[in-house]
Amino acid sequence: MNNFYGDNTRWFVGDVKSVSDPLELGRIQVRVHGIHSDNQIDIPDANLPWAQTVVPITEGGTKGIGNNLGIKVGALVFGIFLDGMDSQLPLVLGSMPKYEEGSPGGLSTNQLARGTNTISKTRDPFTSEPASPYAAVYPKNNVHAYESGHVIEIDDTPDAERIHIFHKSGTFVEMHPNGDVVTHMKNGFKTVTGNDKIHVTGTMDMIIDGDMNINVTGDVAMNGATINLNNGDPVRDKAARLNDTAIGTDPAGIAGGTVNSVINSASKTVFIGDGADLVADEDE
Repeated sequence: MNNFYGDNTRWFVGDVKSVSDPLELGRIQVRVHGIHSDNQIDIPDANLPWAQTVVPITEGGTKGIGNNLGIKVGALVFGIFLDGMDSQLPLVLGSMPKYEEGSPGGLSTNQLARGTNTISKTRDPFTSEPASPYAAVYPKNNVHAYESGHVIEIDDTPDAERIHIFHKSGTFVEMHPNGDVVTHMKNGFKTVTGNDKIHVTGTMDMIIDGDMNINVTGDVAMNGATINLNNGDPVRDKAARLNDTAIGTDPAGIAGGTVNSVINSASKTVFIGDGADLVADEDE
């Protein structure tokens, strides 16, 4: 029992060879320096003992509550043997930074954390999207990069603070130092089971390259001082239709302007057609 009390504790450094625990408990196989030779004949990787791991107390740790390990094959880890000199019950306490052949600069630390932006993005020219403010300075950028290419950055670099969530497909959300949020995605799907509201204190632009379909089972209410339909480039042919039937014409124009069709009310005007050269008062 003294072996487990700590009087004969042995510490070790080793290389992770497998994280595919058959019991799915988060154990890992480690080839310990000075105990396990590099000769696969002496002890194959598959025969290495499974090491228990210490995880933070922020994880649940009981009855299916908690998170899987982030350690990867090839990592350099530090730990102790729970059974002392017998050295058959390894316990991994953490991983250690190291130089690695084949990695950029020989360092295991992610390049994003060291100030090299390895994620390329194409800005959308139609939305006046700002460029990424990436200007990370080591060690301010906290990076979690994953095997598939997913990346999460929480960057505390002064004057370049960002939060960035990047999916390997190119979809991302990036929060800029001034609070701007840039989002790129493939297809988007949103379901609101209750009410939904949006408040824009400035101007809102929607640029749609294809068609736009709006299906409403109830009423549609549009309120505006002036509502212009097809109020744009006079060179292009346009048509605004209600059940494919024009509502009416105003050959004299309004306030010197030229419109194809018009719907008038006591205080507002709805223009249908090309009103690019229209100069009408709101209450006309």
